[in-house]
Amino acid sequence: MSFTLPPIPLLHLGGPEPTGGLYTHWVLDPKIAAYLFVVTGLYLAWVGPLNRRRPGVEQRPISRREILLFLLGTVSALIALGPPLDDWSHYFFVSAHMNQHLILMLVTVPCWLAGIPAWVYRPIIDRSWSFQLAKIITRPVVAFLGSTLIIIVWHVPVLYNGALDNELLHTLQHQFFILSGFWLWWPIMSKVPELPALSAPVKCLYLFLQTIPGGIVGAFITYSETILYTHYEDATQRPFGLGLKVDQEIAGLSMWVGTNVLYLVLISIIFIAWASAEERGDQERLRKRRIEAARIVSSGSSAQR
Repeated sequence: MSFTLPPIPLLHLGGPEPTGGLYTHWVLDPKIAAYLFVVTGLYLAWVGPLNRRRPGVEQRPISRREILLFLLGTVSALIALGPPLDDWSHYFFVSAHMNQHLILMLVTVPCWLAGIPAWVYRPIIDRSWSFQLAKIITRPVVAFLGSTLIIIVWHVPVLYNGALDNELLHTLQHQFFILSGFWLWWPIMSKVPELPALSAPVKCLYLFLQTIPGGIVGAFITYSETILYTHYEDATQRPFGLGLKVDQEIAGLSMWVGTNVLYLVLISIIFIAWASAEERGDQERLRKRRIEAARIVSSGSSAQR
């Protein structure tokens, strides 16, 4: 009696379409596993044993919350780039591929940023040339234009389809979307005083402006009368009865409506928190003025007596 393993495509290219109830091979691409293992391992080593071995460790704190957030980012990347979503995104659904990218940009990257303490960037800040470069590339205008350009360019059909047909280009595409996420979130989440985050009102404006490029690209995809991403026309089956046109509309709406709802929720949270803080500040200043006025009146009454 012989035992043979089912065909498992280590690379998507040339691999058979998955079948079965959920249309997935249930195999994590070894390259993705290695990439995330290296990224997370380097982070844990840097904030853990390597940090403790260097002098002045008390000046480089790391909280359990930061570690958990970074690990949550890695888990979200595993969900985005692992089965079944990765198989769906390559073989069948542009909507699955779109949501892969959105998870990377809107969940993975902000969790990683929240998990990295400010002192990790110190080697960059302490060198004049790297600090000047960092100041340029983290400026809000540069961050906005950079993240916008990446989103627009990589959704051009020839590049999008090319990435699905070329493993190296596909890997490069994902790295660019991670870079886009860092650019997008840095002005909102920076912990580095030398490269500060925006003030609360400007954060709201920045996030509102971020709704524009994704909205335009998403609307273009949603309302396109033709199938833009022809890679999926080669599929021999349409899982769950989802047609190409409806699938493309879901992809466009995910970018257009889904991301914009997230930005608008964040704008509301930031604005309400800022307005509440301003109100508390006004009340505290008013209280201090009343105390000072009462003190002056009391001093005047004592002098008259």
